Amino acid sequence: MQAKTSPLILEEVYIIGSNIISIPIEDGFDGEINSFDLDIDFDIYSGEEDSDARKIVLSISGNDMEHPTPGYCFSIIAEGNFSYNKTIKLAKQDKDILLTHSAVPIMIGQIRSYLSTLTALGPFGTYLMPSIDMNYLLNKKNEVNQLKENQK
Repeated sequence: MQAKTSPLILEEVYIIGSNIISIPIEDGFDGEINSFDLDIDFDIYSGEEDSDARKIVLSISGNDMEHPTPGYCFSIIAEGNFSYNKTIKLAKQDKDILLTHSAVPIMIGQIRSYLSTLTALGPFGTYLMPSIDMNYLLNKKNEVNQLKENQK
């Protein structure tokens, strides 16, 4: 099947902050290493000069920095710049859907790749970040945004 190019254009992605440590396995530990929840958050910003320019700042943290379990403990922040193909007319709703359903997963994929590269030579081997339920993540983000709006 032939792929169709998206009107969403990835301009660049870069890591703006990164912290990773290895938490050793203590004597008597019988759990699973790297068994922790991920915390993911993101914000989408509009460009000031170009109304179609978008910046996404996405952070992913794994393990509890205060009380970590054995395995990797990390926090990574990435920034991505996106735009739209100017020859294609898109409604605002379509642009928003492209950002949440394409751009955010692209950013997660970039961090996943970065993290697996960082951990490749680590004491616990390569950490492969699990797949993310995007519907759940987006629903939770909407709930947080609604709560913020209601508090204003």
